[in-house]
This record gives sequence, structure tokens and C-alpha cells, in this order.
Amino acid sequence: MIRFIAIALTALLLGAGAAMPAQAQSFGFGIFFGDEASDFYPERITCMTDRQIRDAVAARGYTNIYLNVAMEKNIQVRATRDGWVYLLDFNFCSGRIEGRQQLRPAG
Repeated sequence: MIRFIAIALTALLLGAGAAMPAQAQSFGFGIFFGDEASDFYPERITCMTDRQIRDAVAARGYTNIYLNVAMEKNIQVRATRDGWVYLLDFNFCSGRIEGRQQLRPAG
């Protein structure tokens, strides 16, 4: 009797696993490491302070640097370079500019 119950439970569990979508069956449930561009840029142990962010952006040739909105690990930075004002999406944990939008001519 116990053997029959064990076989029935095993069959039930295998049947339930086969009915799941392919994404849910994979290990990690859709979490992959090393497939995003940001995975190749290691983050710092501690994220940057406002002063360090300003210095890092200035080191890339920008002036008139204003910090806007911080969102998780990114901050919006408005800065001027080559006669244009840009809105930068700066990751203050990896120290990378992840996005740049040209806003208007400086002046």
C-alpha cells in the first residue's frame, strides 16, 4: 500500500512539472547571468557620492553638471559638452553612463 502511494505521488509530481510552462521549468525561473551588457561591468563595493558622480562625469569632458533624480542605482545628470546640453543616465554603482539624450544647444 505504501509503495502504491509513493508511486502515485511521484507520478502526480512529474505530471505537474510537465504541465508547467517551459520558462518556469528552467533553473532560476528566467534569471540569467552574463547575458546583459551591464553584467560585464562590475559594480563598486559602495556606490558613489554626489561629489564622486560629479567628478566622474567631469572626467568624461562634461561641464555645468547638475544632478537630478536618483532612481535605484541610476541618477539623471544634466551636463554640457561640445556646445550641447545632455541628459545622462548615470549608474552610480558601476560608474558608467548608460544613456545620453541631447537636449538643446548650450547658451
